[in-house]
Amino acid sequence: MALFRRLALHHFVKTHPPSRQVSPAPGDLLSAYEGILPSSLIELWRLKGLGFYGDLQLALIDPRPWQPVLDRWIISPPDDVRRIPIALTPFGMLVYYRKLTATDEDVSYVDPVSKETGVLAWSLDEFFNQFLCERDALESIISPALAQSAHRECGPLVPGEVYEVNQLLLSMQMLQIVKVDALGMHRRLRDAVDSPEPKDDKPTTVADAMPVEHRSMFEDIATGQGLAGLYLSSYIDWHRLLALQPDGQYRLLFWRIHHRTFERIDVRSYSGPYKVSHSSAGDEIVALDIVLRQDSSGGDDNDSRLVAMHSGGMTFLLRAQQLGAIATPIGAYDEMGRSEYYFRRVTLDDAFPEDPCDDRDLPSPPFMDLPKALQALIHVEPLLTTITHVAAPNLDEEDEEEGEGTVMCTLDLCEDDGLRMNMPLFSPQNTGRQLHGWVWEMAPHACKAGIRYRRGADGTIEHGPVVGDVLTTRAPNKGPIR
Repeated sequence: MALFRRLALHHFVKTHPPSRQVSPAPGDLLSAYEGILPSSLIELWRLKGLGFYGDLQLALIDPRPWQPVLDRWIISPPDDVRRIPIALTPFGMLVYYRKLTATDEDVSYVDPVSKETGVLAWSLDEFFNQFLCERDALESIISPALAQSAHRECGPLVPGEVYEVNQLLLSMQMLQIVKVDALGMHRRLRDAVDSPEPKDDKPTTVADAMPVEHRSMFEDIATGQGLAGLYLSSYIDWHRLLALQPDGQYRLLFWRIHHRTFERIDVRSYSGPYKVSHSSAGDEIVALDIVLRQDSSGGDDNDSRLVAMHSGGMTFLLRAQQLGAIATPIGAYDEMGRSEYYFRRVTLDDAFPEDPCDDRDLPSPPFMDLPKALQALIHVEPLLTTITHVAAPNLDEEDEEEGEGTVMCTLDLCEDDGLRMNMPLFSPQNTGRQLHGWVWEMAPHACKAGIRYRRGADGTIEHGPVVGDVLTTRAPNKGPIR
């Protein structure tokens, strides 16, 4: 008898049941995005489908008609990361998925009314099973009161529709809502957008990168004994500055710098006491007493527990809850990886990073300089795993870029063996193979990985994974862990 297995996105479906209009996605849509979108979403499309979910009418959408719309909102170089629209809120916010690197992904949004963009979650499963299932998080993108008013005045939406609020009347405290074609609204609002002019100076130092009204808070902070000093974390357009004062008080500032106007926006600050202690293994731990407020954003307290790291005259503070995400690029590439997960000590006169994403390439310290808790997560001897099954490659040309694509493979290792989500995998040196990919789906006994393949001029696969191929977690151009 076959065992019943829940959907990977079961929590989302249970919290927001599909409406009667939801129907399974057609085969051509499934094949077009197999290996491109996470398997959990493909599974949801196949077993449940596209359409409205929950009382707030969040719509799962076919990405194909929406791709040109998203590409107009976010114009990027042809070789930039691929953005795939996956969902639409009842008021037209377009939600999209990005596979940023072999180890990074996120779910982001573009709001056609406010013209704002931002990250909602750092994985697709987290977005569906956590963000959309937590009341405060969900209400940050869909106002239940406004949705109820729209439903009462205009009736429920049908596929392809969204509610539009008259912004002019709203500014006069009058509410007028109509139902409009969703694609048409996006095109109309995008057509009305002019190229933004700079509204602030492009930052050159840490000091002038901060919002003007907060600079005085950090001017008297100097590097002192122990951990006292300033620490910066910059990732994409988000920035955090942490001041640890010798008297046991901290100051923590969040802000964004708009990539075109250079405006300092979404500013939030916290202050309070902090304590330094040592773990049983001897790691130095910094605990910030962060008290969230009504205007707090999700994740504002992710810095409440930090692990200090000292190496070569530099000091870092690592997010304790994301040591695994830091360990993955160190183990694979000898790099610190996404700078969102750590702070580095700075002064106000230090140069502000031209491109915060460049911090991903920051070399990692020698292994013995890493905190013991981080050392425990790094495989000094790289893991070796064998491919036990290779799924059929996608034959849809739209799924490939210049004859290359990704195919899902089953591995003989699982999380208990040391694999982690988004962990990169490579063919070992001297095997004559040059495969690469990343762990894409965790499983109790055998994880799955997306492995790249390439077709020849005649369309046949001339370079791709086969059963029996061995993969390792250490990049082939890297020597042993130092």
